[in-house]
Amino acid sequence: MTHQGARIALGAAAAALIACASPTGAVHPGAQEVPVQNATRDRAAVMETIHNVARGADLRQWDTVRAAFAERVVLDYGVPELLTPEEIISRWQPLLSAFDSTQHVVREEQVSFVEPDLARVRSRFQAAHHLAGAAGGELWSLGGRYEHELARTPSGWKVTRMRMIPGESSGNAALIDRARERAGLAAPRGPAYRVEHVRFSSEGAGLVGLLHLPARAQEEADERLPAVAVLGSWTTVKEQMPSLYAQRLASAGFAALTFDFRGFGESEGAPRHAESPARKIEDIRAAVAFLSTHPAVDARRLGLVGICASSGYVAAEAASDPRVRSVVMVAPWLHDAALAASVYGGAEGVADRIRKGREAHARFEATGVVSYVPAVSTTDVSAAMVGPFDYYLDARRGGIPQWGNRFAVMSWPGWLEFDALASAPRLRAPTLIVHSEQGAIPDGAKRFAAAMPVAPRVVWTAGTQFHFYDDPATVDRASQEAVAHLRATLAAR
Repeated sequence: MTHQGARIALGAAAAALIACASPTGAVHPGAQEVPVQNATRDRAAVMETIHNVARGADLRQWDTVRAAFAERVVLDYGVPELLTPEEIISRWQPLLSAFDSTQHVVREEQVSFVEPDLARVRSRFQAAHHLAGAAGGELWSLGGRYEHELARTPSGWKVTRMRMIPGESSGNAALIDRARERAGLAAPRGPAYRVEHVRFSSEGAGLVGLLHLPARAQEEADERLPAVAVLGSWTTVKEQMPSLYAQRLASAGFAALTFDFRGFGESEGAPRHAESPARKIEDIRAAVAFLSTHPAVDARRLGLVGICASSGYVAAEAASDPRVRSVVMVAPWLHDAALAASVYGGAEGVADRIRKGREAHARFEATGVVSYVPAVSTTDVSAAMVGPFDYYLDARRGGIPQWGNRFAVMSWPGWLEFDALASAPRLRAPTLIVHSEQGAIPDGAKRFAAAMPVAPRVVWTAGTQFHFYDDPATVDRASQEAVAHLRATLAAR
């Protein structure tokens, strides 16, 4: 079967969300394609993986579909969801099996490599669905576009992201409901928020984000919302802990933006996976500017929510930007030179990492080659974090393919020499700090609070650092505190 004749099955999630998915153009980072050895072979392998999802789903060969997916996939038919292959198949199988046949043609495939092991594919599709004897017509056809992201793994290229952007429709669109009835499936219930795919620029690079909006905001178009940007721990991407907080904040009535910093996730920027506090602070400022001009947002009611390391970046931005009217820090990592030394093996340990970082940066400047180590490892002592950090090492939690577990060695000087406490005396926006004595360097939060000109509200609760990332009870508690603080400080003016 040719690529043009390959059949791609439209999944159950598409059927469930087709009515509310936006028909607007696809978001694409537009990153410059990097040189890849054996590019022709890799392009063929990438497309074969995508078509294996197609053939497997159309032929109901679910093992083939499962083998084409990574351990966690962002499935996006209007509202992105981070799912396992089993969760996807449990949605697709009953609905697709209720159709007599489906046949979907993919064409105009564009493959780009933004990293040697990361591919993105844009294509167009035409999907035909058949259900014999259905009232109103037996056929329904849908056209549109797909965006796929794939990662190279030891077992081949795997789909890590799959987004469908619907377009023209013809025939009996009610076939979706008839197939659902035949399968005995309940009508889908949407979340209390909707998602707008957005892109904005920071220092000339395109940043890709998700703006979570309350579902009711669609009906109350005249109402401008208070808005926050939600940022996560160092090295992370928007699909990790920021998404959990953004979903809760949007459900509570806020416009909540998550985005990938330059060099991370879907955003442009090089070098990739470089933790640069200065660059990230610039990106947060760009996010504030974006929110201030969005038609759904009240530019007079903007806030920032930082989780772990982003708390220091958020504080630095808010201290120098009067547009930011409120700040929330969740499990903040806030270090200065003394605290950095206490974490990284004293002055000698800090100096060694800075030396290695400067050598790596010089090598990058001379050759364009980026030196990487794992972001997290239990065995590799060169990793940025060494220890039993289950959140990052468990694919069911934060160890997702979209993250990548990479740390540019050149990041060490910028990270270790960043003084997160320095902005405390200049931060006058109303501030909430939620932390735990069992979290990361609580002394940093205490010193930061003591140095602020106006005392922040500080809430001490239970849990380790990683409880604040994805433990439902801990995230709920921190989110509730954030909602109360933001409502009080971003009240309508």
